[in-house]
Amino acid sequence: MTFLPLRPYTHVSPPIALTPEETARRRSVAQRRRELEEEEARREERARQELRRLQREEQERREREEEERRRALLQEHLRQAAARREEKEREERRIEEERREQIRQQKLLAHQRRLEYTRELDQWRQEQIKRAVSSSSEKEEERRRSAEERRNRIAKLGESLLNNANTAKAARGWVTIQTPESLAWKRRYYKFDLDRGQMLLYPNHVDTAHPIDIVELDSRTEGLHEWYEGFEELEAIPHSFAVQFVHDESWFMYADNEEDKERLLLWLSEAAGIIL
Repeated sequence: MTFLPLRPYTHVSPPIALTPEETARRRSVAQRRRELEEEEARREERARQELRRLQREEQERREREEEERRRALLQEHLRQAAARREEKEREERRIEEERREQIRQQKLLAHQRRLEYTRELDQWRQEQIKRAVSSSSEKEEERRRSAEERRNRIAKLGESLLNNANTAKAARGWVTIQTPESLAWKRRYYKFDLDRGQMLLYPNHVDTAHPIDIVELDSRTEGLHEWYEGFEELEAIPHSFAVQFVHDESWFMYADNEEDKERLLLWLSEAAGIIL
């Protein structure tokens, strides 16, 4: 058998009857309280909306500022990179111009030295010729005079050609050559690379893409000689001469005419770095 606990005794006052006026007043008070609560809720909601709007605008402002900052930073990086690239190119151009000017000055100085040496050598030769007039034969005197005139002509030719912008185009022509390896004379079209001290030989003036032979002249050539300077086998060949290399190796050459010979002697002496 189960016993239920007893509830404590509570005194309940009997309900008090309200008058219509009191009921209406209380209803009005409750209505006013609800309106105030609703108004407060609306005010809070507006405040929340305004706060969210302000936060959103602030976030957008910060994002715009950050984007502008990144854009400005990128522009600055690009400007600095362009400035560095321009400075580098300007420096490279300056170095290249200085290098070219240095090479030009070196060539000019070397040419002036050769001219000065040539003038001094000519003066010495003139003195030697004067001393040898009494003991030299008429033929030997004619040879010396002819050689001297040729050297003078070649010197004048060098002054006009070597200071010309078209030197590379002028340093070419025809020559007939006999080398120690063969007794046959071979006609070749030549070009000179004065910077490298080379004579490039081609079968003709059309096929000049690849030379069939390259003659290294710089620091390898001992001298350029006429037939009466120990090469009597060339006496019967007009406009001929010998190119003597180190170790007693000699190449024989002749040109089509005296003018071509003098021009060829000029290019050979310039490429070999020797004085005629």
